[in-house]
Amino acid sequence: MQDQKPGGACASCRYMVEWGQTLQRRADMEISQFFMNGDIKGAIAYMREHEEFKDILPAYVAIFENGEYRRFDVPEKLNEILRLYQIYYRDTFYCGLPEAEAAEELLAGLKALLGMPDAEEALLAERLQAVFEAEGYHAIFGKTQGYYGPYVWRETVPTVYQVELPGGTAEYTVNILKGFVFRSWMDYLTFGRFGTGGWASPDGTINCIEQAYDFESERFLVSLLKHEAQHTVDMKQFPGITPAELEYRAKLVELHYSGNLGLLQKFLSEADESRTGDSHAMASARIKREFADTDQRSLPCVQARALELLHAHTDEMEEKYGKQKTVSNG
Repeated sequence: MQDQKPGGACASCRYMVEWGQTLQRRADMEISQFFMNGDIKGAIAYMREHEEFKDILPAYVAIFENGEYRRFDVPEKLNEILRLYQIYYRDTFYCGLPEAEAAEELLAGLKALLGMPDAEEALLAERLQAVFEAEGYHAIFGKTQGYYGPYVWRETVPTVYQVELPGGTAEYTVNILKGFVFRSWMDYLTFGRFGTGGWASPDGTINCIEQAYDFESERFLVSLLKHEAQHTVDMKQFPGITPAELEYRAKLVELHYSGNLGLLQKFLSEADESRTGDSHAMASARIKREFADTDQRSLPCVQARALELLHAHTDEMEEKYGKQKTVSNG
């Protein structure tokens, strides 16, 4: 975790390297589910009952039980902003404050800090971005899967890839984002073990977080590159498409190209129709229904079913939004 100040006052900092190494060896479905569900009290209770987490536990005690927040290797004003997000995470994921109330306090704190108490949220996000850019950082603000969290990084490197999709092969420029300081809520809760790997900008550009990927792996070539490339095609072809529809289509593309049966099981484990504000959970819920009668032990069956569903959904989208001219990026 090169983005942390070495030897800082926060007790969590000195455990960050150990956390990454230990979770890679020890993290199992049980502990990961606590993080996926935003249940930090449950995660801490689980850690206390399992010896293998004894070196990591103090980091969570420091932040969530004692309120000793992390400090980052950025100017003090930027640390003040990031501290407000950390308070929001503690309020939401540990203290049990409803997200809407925690968000209201977060936004009020940010507006007060920046001296713009009556600003609309869009203007506040623009101002926050400008503050970070003035110090030489790239930054975006908003929500990821229902929760606020900034993305702050040091360098953007455009890179060109040829991406094969069910609709054809096209040239896509991918921004490789380097030197992350902050990567929203899931990265924060897990000290970088889990978190967003990339996203597609409104202009169709794919953004990939360098630290999240082995660039020769299926996780990059399929779960990031094809997933996000499908988003760019769909956003151009169906301008009114919803986030849940976008995620559903991109997940089907992943399943069609993936050589790993575990990917379907991962999506099934994320399915939750009660989380209506979480486009990933809703998309996975639809996949769970539509793969119920598929032989999930057969990779060819899973791949074929995914392509069948994608084509059927394309027809559904054309009926809903109107048939658009096929577009490509490159």
